[in-house]
Amino acid sequence: MNPRKPYFSLYELSILSICGGLIFVLKTAFKIPLHLPGHSGIFWVIPVMFAVAVVRKPGSGTYVGVISGLLTAFFGMDPLGMMDSITYLALGVAVDIEGVIFRYRFDHPAIGFVVGASSNIAKMLVNYAIQLALGVLPVFIILGIGITSVTHLVFGGIGGIIAAVIIARLMKAGIIAGHES
Repeated sequence: MNPRKPYFSLYELSILSICGGLIFVLKTAFKIPLHLPGHSGIFWVIPVMFAVAVVRKPGSGTYVGVISGLLTAFFGMDPLGMMDSITYLALGVAVDIEGVIFRYRFDHPAIGFVVGASSNIAKMLVNYAIQLALGVLPVFIILGIGITSVTHLVFGGIGGIIAAVIIARLMKAGIIAGHES
C-alpha cells in the first residue's frame, strides 16, 4: 500500500493553526472602545491573509476561519456562541476565493485592501443572515446595514493594507517565499 500524502503538511497546519489562534487572541486582547461596527477587522484580517499568503493552497483560509471560530465559540467570546463561528468560516472562505482569484498576491496594497474589505463585509453579511434566521426584524437589519457596511469596508481595507505591507516586507527579507510569476 502506498500511503496518501496529506493535503497540508505539518508545517502548513502549524502556521494555519497559529494564525487561527492569533485571531482569537487579537479579538480578546484588543478591546478598543471605538463603538464602531467592524473596527476589529483591522486586527483579524492580518493573520488570515498572512496564513493564506504563506501556505498558498485552497482551503487554507477556511481552515483558519474554522479554528478561530471554534476558539471564539468555545470560550464564549461572541454573543451567539456556536452560530457566530459561522461568521469566521465565511471570512476564511472569502479570503480563500480571493486568494485563487488574485493568485495569492497578497503583497500588493490594493489587493490587500480588496481582500481585507470584502472578507470583513462577508463576515458582516453572514452575521446579519444569522440574526435574520434567529428572528431579528428585517427592518432593524436594513437600518443597521448602511453605516455598518461602510465601517466594515474601511476597517477591513485598512487591515488588508497593513497585511499586504507586512507580507511584502517578509517576502523581500526572504522570510516567506516570493511568487514564481
